[in-house]
Amino acid sequence: MKNIFTKRVIGKIFEIGILIKFLFGIFEVLGGILFSFSRDIITNNFIIFLSQQEVAENSNDKDIVANYLIKTANNLSQDSRIFAIAYLFFHGAVNIFLAISLAKGKVRTYPAIVGLLGIFIIYQVYKYFLTYSIPLLSLACFDIFFAAIVWLEYKRKKKKHEDIF
Repeated sequence: MKNIFTKRVIGKIFEIGILIKFLFGIFEVLGGILFSFSRDIITNNFIIFLSQQEVAENSNDKDIVANYLIKTANNLSQDSRIFAIAYLFFHGAVNIFLAISLAKGKVRTYPAIVGLLGIFIIYQVYKYFLTYSIPLLSLACFDIFFAAIVWLEYKRKKKKHEDIF
């Protein structure tokens, strides 16, 4: 009974993860496109505008996220901007592709998807140690979690398929 419950929970988390990956992919692609059309000053001012209310309310520097965003906006170089655009667009497109592939349920593609996620995870961890970017670390953690869920779902579906034959 416990095993059936665990399999159902993993299955539901897998389905929710596919939806989240798809939505994140869309937002990343749109963000990359919008970011590529905006000028540096617009981007910096937009981030500062979003954060200034929080900083005004917590003027004693306790709002870590808002202060981090403002500091990042003020120090964003052209190279960082180009990297962010390319990364958002490419990672978003891959997320959309992965979500669609997983939703189709073709079990033989699951190991390749885990491998592709692994490449992104390695790169994200590498970039984290260069930049100490908390959002990048969060993204890597989500990708690790999702890769584990995909692998568990792969094992479950493969075993189910083997039991039929």
